[in-house]
Amino acid sequence: MPTKKKIEISKEDCIENLRNEIICRDSLIGQLYSLLADEPLFSSIFIYGHISTGKSLVVDKVLNYMRYNYSIINCIEHANSRSLLEKILIDLSKVKLTADNNYKLERRSDDFTEFIYQIQEITKRDERPMIVVLEKCDKLRDMDANLLPALLKLNELTKTNICSILTSDVIWDKFKPKDGLYEPIQLHFPQYNKDEIKEILLHTTKPMDEDDTFYDGYLRTFLAVFFQFCNDLKELRYMAGKNFEEYVKPVNEGKIKKTNQRALWNNIMKVFRANLEVLYLRVSTDDFEQQTKFLHEIESTTKLALSFELPYYAKYLLIAAFLASYNPAKEDRRLFLKEKVEKKKRKTAAKKKSVTLTLKEGPKIFPLCRLLAIFCAIINSKIDLNAVLLMQVQSLCQLGLITAVGDSNNIDEPKYKCCVDFDFVMVISKNVGFELKNYLCDFLDG
Repeated sequence: MPTKKKIEISKEDCIENLRNEIICRDSLIGQLYSLLADEPLFSSIFIYGHISTGKSLVVDKVLNYMRYNYSIINCIEHANSRSLLEKILIDLSKVKLTADNNYKLERRSDDFTEFIYQIQEITKRDERPMIVVLEKCDKLRDMDANLLPALLKLNELTKTNICSILTSDVIWDKFKPKDGLYEPIQLHFPQYNKDEIKEILLHTTKPMDEDDTFYDGYLRTFLAVFFQFCNDLKELRYMAGKNFEEYVKPVNEGKIKKTNQRALWNNIMKVFRANLEVLYLRVSTDDFEQQTKFLHEIESTTKLALSFELPYYAKYLLIAAFLASYNPAKEDRRLFLKEKVEKKKRKTAAKKKSVTLTLKEGPKIFPLCRLLAIFCAIINSKIDLNAVLLMQVQSLCQLGLITAVGDSNNIDEPKYKCCVDFDFVMVISKNVGFELKNYLCDFLDG
């Protein structure tokens, strides 16, 4: 394997130079730099975290700063392994596809053996370390079975100084087949906390001519309302920009002074409440009155369900809520007890019959403790029942997907009811790879 030239820049220099471009990610920049500056490169690195946590931005900026030869591939854009491998070769070889070469590589990459050969040829012309970044790498599971294992060990197969970086919104355990898989180095990107989001929004959404102190006060007001329901940076950035126009409007009209925070708060609260209702649908306040029309224009249940862009755990919470609403509580032990599931393996196929019984009777009320118990049983991984998870329950209520019922003052054991139908939850279940019918009494043999 070719030796790698010593990186002359330090980790501290890298962090300092990227600080203005990447806010609140100094620690992760340093960790990624340390992993990539090692000699020789690691075989593979798995970077995971919720959407809008800076994964792609940090990887791109660090690789560019280190001047490595790299290729960034979005796996969603490639339907098969051949298309993906050829794009990697085009990027690493710096070949420009023109009419002179018929917009094709000189040698086609019809199989992985040919791909390995061409990687080795690229190394002879360019001695820089090579990095292959595979974004949305969970899509690799839908391609050739041998593709993901091979990409995880590219340096071993090619005998070159190359590393694969895989980025995903889901944890590594979701990639493991039954017969095991090479374990990459893992790097987790946590969600931004409230102060970090305020700092990012201050730098990215503040109008050029606006006063820093005034806009900082607006962001404090905005996040006090919105952050408890959503910590997705993209959504918050969009909403912060749209709501500020209404926030500053009475100031520009001379009706309220900039220093009168209480009056500004009272004036904007109605707008905030309206936008909270449509937070995940990305509908502005001006469009709020047309929300019902918007929903009718969505052509199918599939598009409606996917339009909510729910976080990973929120999807499972919604599935758990549906199961709690449409399964008798006395059947929970039979349906969800892990020991019995392991023995039986649920060989009973879903019955080809019309949905009767409980699905036609409508949703039943269930307590929070039952919802969380079912959630823990179906998620198939160790989960901490923390405040963030409980906030996602409240977010589902705010979106109208589940509803709180009974005495609102009963905080000891709040009760809920699922508000979405079978088809809606089926779309969400397929999106996360969960076999919903295997856990519904109406579809199982007695």
